[in-house]
Amino acid sequence: MSQATYERTADVPLGDLRPFPGNARRGDPAVILQSLVRTGQFRSLIVRDTGDGLVVLAGNHTLQALLAHGPGPCGLTLTVDGEELPCALCAGQTWEPVARCEIVTCDDATATRINLVDNRSAELGGWDQEALADLIAGLDGDLDGTGYTDADLDKLVAAIEEAYEEEDEEPEQPADAAPAGNAPPAEPATSSAPPASADGIPEGPAPGTVAPPMPDGTRSMLLTYPAADRDEAARLVVAAREVFAAEDAAVIVLRALRTLVAVLDTRHAHDGVVTVQALLRAAGAPEA
Repeated sequence: MSQATYERTADVPLGDLRPFPGNARRGDPAVILQSLVRTGQFRSLIVRDTGDGLVVLAGNHTLQALLAHGPGPCGLTLTVDGEELPCALCAGQTWEPVARCEIVTCDDATATRINLVDNRSAELGGWDQEALADLIAGLDGDLDGTGYTDADLDKLVAAIEEAYEEEDEEPEQPADAAPAGNAPPAEPATSSAPPASADGIPEGPAPGTVAPPMPDGTRSMLLTYPAADRDEAARLVVAAREVFAAEDAAVIVLRALRTLVAVLDTRHAHDGVVTVQALLRAAGAPEA
């Protein structure tokens, strides 16, 4: 039997499960147990029915973590949004440890292949550091059960910032490059878009990057545009400053959205008329 055949899903007492003989992976059952206490068992063990026993092909360290938990109640609790919750495994009740298992049948070689690829696939490839940082930061500091800490996030953000700083460094001029004095004059810019430093909309980080810490009471919102649309948005912000001279770009965009909603709301009006005065009031601009 060169392929694994799914047989059933079952909650199996831990005493009926045997670890894979010679499992080469060295994981961290303590971190897994922390996750299990917080979230419960969210992934099944892959278990081979050999005919004379059940052998864990994938999930050997989860098995170790469940064994470390032992029968309930364990007395472990966690605080989530100010509420104290019991362990997600035993719920603070009497509980004989079991593991949810996907049970398969296969030959010895296939069992070894499953064990090897389960361990190996976790090592292959890499991380999108920016996406990872976004995921961690999105938990607002509640990292219990993730395997990450605030210090891990700080290191990750520092590594991303360092990478961007290196990208922004001016490349060295090649030795055979023409002297700067002999270079032809630069063509005048043809774009009517104001420069980034003057248009009031600073260039944001690349998609997926973690925004720098915001002042208390504020939140960031990332708006991503194609280059041409970004230039148009910048020109419109500059034009709006004729009315809102003291406002930054974020406030101007918010006022514009309020005006848009006011226009859309006229669909429900009996006459559907939009007046300049109504739009100015919606935007919070002084009326003429």
